[in-house]
Amino acid sequence: MRTQFTGKRLKKFISYYKPHRRIFAMDMTFAAVSAVAVLLFPLVSGEITELVMDGWNAETVRTLGWYMLLLAGLAGLRMVSNVIYAYFGHAMGAKMEETMRDELFAHYEKLSFGFHAKHDVGQLMTVLSNDLSGMTELFHHGPEDLLMTVIKFGGAFVILMAIDPRLTLIMFALLPVMAVISVWNDRKMERALLRSKSDRAEMNGHLEDVLSGIRTVKAFGAEKAEAGRFHDYNHRYTDSQCRFYKIEAIFYEVMGSFPQILTMLTICAGGVLIGLGRMEIPVLVTFLLYVGTLAEPIQTMLNFMRLYEEGKSGFIRYMEMLEVTPSVAEPEKAVSLSEVRGEIRFEDVSFHYPDARENVLEHLTFSLASGESVAFAGASGIGKTTVSMLAARFYDVTGGKITLDGVDLRQLSNRTLRENIGIVQQEVTIFNGTIRDNIRYGRPDATDREIEQAAVQAGIDGYIRTLPMGYDTTVGTKGITLSGGQRQRISIARLFLKDPKILILDEATSALDYESEQLVQRSLEKLMRGRTTIIIAHRLSTIRNVDRIYVLGGKSIVESGSHAQLLAMGGEYAHLCELSGYAET
Repeated sequence: MRTQFTGKRLKKFISYYKPHRRIFAMDMTFAAVSAVAVLLFPLVSGEITELVMDGWNAETVRTLGWYMLLLAGLAGLRMVSNVIYAYFGHAMGAKMEETMRDELFAHYEKLSFGFHAKHDVGQLMTVLSNDLSGMTELFHHGPEDLLMTVIKFGGAFVILMAIDPRLTLIMFALLPVMAVISVWNDRKMERALLRSKSDRAEMNGHLEDVLSGIRTVKAFGAEKAEAGRFHDYNHRYTDSQCRFYKIEAIFYEVMGSFPQILTMLTICAGGVLIGLGRMEIPVLVTFLLYVGTLAEPIQTMLNFMRLYEEGKSGFIRYMEMLEVTPSVAEPEKAVSLSEVRGEIRFEDVSFHYPDARENVLEHLTFSLASGESVAFAGASGIGKTTVSMLAARFYDVTGGKITLDGVDLRQLSNRTLRENIGIVQQEVTIFNGTIRDNIRYGRPDATDREIEQAAVQAGIDGYIRTLPMGYDTTVGTKGITLSGGQRQRISIARLFLKDPKILILDEATSALDYESEQLVQRSLEKLMRGRTTIIIAHRLSTIRNVDRIYVLGGKSIVESGSHAQLLAMGGEYAHLCELSGYAET
């Protein structure tokens, strides 16, 4: 099925010109001036030829001088016009492309976890960067090339029809053939380019996946296998590129031969007409000059076709992303809470992931009072992390509802929810920058003193001060220079700085060694004080002192109570404690 450049998408494309109307008008004006100047060259040259052939005298010399000044003026006007529309047009296109990148990035951020789970980061980056890289040229040269081509072809046709209609019609008889070839080739080039861009996105997605996991690749000695997989992706991309280049080469060669064909037709037909006494030599010279002039708009049209196909395929892929509707969206009349108490309630909640039929959770009901802490335990894959993602509204429930202070999460404003929830996960995100900037991520307007106080509360201040650059130490991509425990405590410092009312701790210490776990656990206990807390437990030793433990099994809660109560029951929780070697009371 052919992807369409629909009317809606065309309207969206045109909308990017709106903030730059004045620059666009100036660009098109000077492009038109340049095209008119080019049109007048052959006309003046034809007049010069006729003047010289009529005889040579003092009047001829004076007239010839005026014609030369006119040609020089036209050349200067064309040069100035070209410089103006080239600079301002490219600047306009670059700003429009910048707007598109900003818009798509903001849209990526709005899309749900389900979308990001299905799309590789490399693929998303390809659309944002590579696929939009040709938009500057299309935004600038697209309308401009069309206008100049219409002026040059239309103007030449009108002028030549006035001079000799017969030869003009012979010359322009090839234009319908050119149009048919262009339309036919457009379809083939679009399919080839979309395939090429898709293959490049898949290659970049695989590349990002492998390079982000390079430690694992090296640890398992999988370099050769991964090089082979990358070769397969790379080969598919190269094949699709070559298919496009083949179509492009044939099209350009066929279309590029039209000026030569026009020249041949003009000479042959003009020679016959001169022989029959129906045309003068200066007229034929004028026609031949216009044939040379028409070679330029043909090349312009070829350039436009290349930019159009490259830009259109990129714009289609851009719009395919932009048209994805967030599955978790803020309602039009969202509720904002001036003060959040932190009371959470799951009411008969059921949930299945997008594109899945079977529920992960069914008829789940529980509640948390303000400042209360609860933990979820259960076998791996039973749905514990799903509970935390639903509480944070990374996904919407498919049955029942979740409320915060009595308000359905689906009715709350994103700002209310995000400002009052803090999350610590097993995999901590540390950005490439300084430790100070990473902690400040919790509250961008925080002072240096507040950042340092948060680090003290998280138990990481002492370590930071041992570093040569202290808080201004750069930690590298994904915090590669830090240990797992240090990354966790920086993430905890962020939350101390943010000071949320609700905490979600999703197996926050499960990947740490014993010593790091103890340090992080002490920081987490400080952080939990006075906050409503949901803990997703992997190590049962970390949840002994919570207010209540819920045990998941069979898609819902099968047991609940304190640590001691659940052990005494001798049920699923007691079994999990026994398996983990943590059965003491």
